[in-house]
Amino acid sequence: MYSKSPQGFVPISSLSSHVNQEVNVIGVVTDFLPAARSKGSDWTCNFRMADETTYDDGVKIRYFRPMEMELPQVQGNGDVVILQKVKISQWSGMTVGISSKNTLWTVWPATSIPEKMPAGRINLKCIKGKGSSAPTEEQMRSAIELCNSRDRTVFNTSPATIDPSSTDQTQTPVATPSAAGIPSGITGRRDKFALVKDVQDRMFCDLVGQVVKIYPSNGIVELYITDYTSNSLLFNYAWGHGDEETSTLPKWRGPLGKHTLTVSLFPPHSYYAQGNVEEDQYVFLRNTRIKYSQDSKLEGSLHTDRRNPDRVDITIIKDTNDDRVKDLLRRKLEYAKQFSKQKDAFVSMNE
Repeated sequence: MYSKSPQGFVPISSLSSHVNQEVNVIGVVTDFLPAARSKGSDWTCNFRMADETTYDDGVKIRYFRPMEMELPQVQGNGDVVILQKVKISQWSGMTVGISSKNTLWTVWPATSIPEKMPAGRINLKCIKGKGSSAPTEEQMRSAIELCNSRDRTVFNTSPATIDPSSTDQTQTPVATPSAAGIPSGITGRRDKFALVKDVQDRMFCDLVGQVVKIYPSNGIVELYITDYTSNSLLFNYAWGHGDEETSTLPKWRGPLGKHTLTVSLFPPHSYYAQGNVEEDQYVFLRNTRIKYSQDSKLEGSLHTDRRNPDRVDITIIKDTNDDRVKDLLRRKLEYAKQFSKQKDAFVSMNE
């Protein structure tokens, strides 16, 4: 169990009390985007980090540097990051951390962090930015606690084993990405498979669904999928007239009600979807992250895998004999029958 922030560090839940101040924070990465050019001449990376004082994905960090190699070398979710002298600001009503010229960073990749706290002296391998000092044992203990406060099965990495005799804390560990592709018949990952009705905030899961709609926008693709199960926390697509959150039938060709999950696809998943995925196809989405949207509805996302940036986590299912597709088709038939009855009733009411 995570005890407290190391000496000299501010809990992430308290950052809103330090606006316009430079503080030290430590947290586990919960979401990240690859490094990219900013609108100016700098490079930037964006990620979120949380600790045990936060109930959500934590605080967003925006880090800027003239050269890409100077950015924090975050490799994936589960990495633990120290930021020293990061400036806390308010942006669109949210508390964010923004780097300054004084900001220093240290990253422990999840691959370097063991699942259990070592009994003796701790030496975790880390990646340090220019000017960063060697981490203290207290900070390394916090890193272990923070990493293991999350579900490590979603990190796609193998935890490290600690060599007590090792004193090298700056060696870059080698990541162990999982094998690309989906096994034939979509088997082998049953423990992470979830129906739409069962998805929850902060879950990572595998999904099988029928594509209802594809909507590209600025390099991102919104993929609307359904498995014909209902979740009360999804957007309500309804026919006729309703409240402000409903959509009318002529504008929506998918199942009505709360049966459809929107999944935002980032490169390379978005590129693959635009060139290969079509409406009405059945797809397998691997390791989809579930979170709340700004409208407090559940949605999914597939981001770039930093360890394997060319990996695509979408598979078009052509074998309708797969058990999961058979179950989906059965539910689709049941839905069609129920929808027909509801449609007849709706028409009768409005004649």
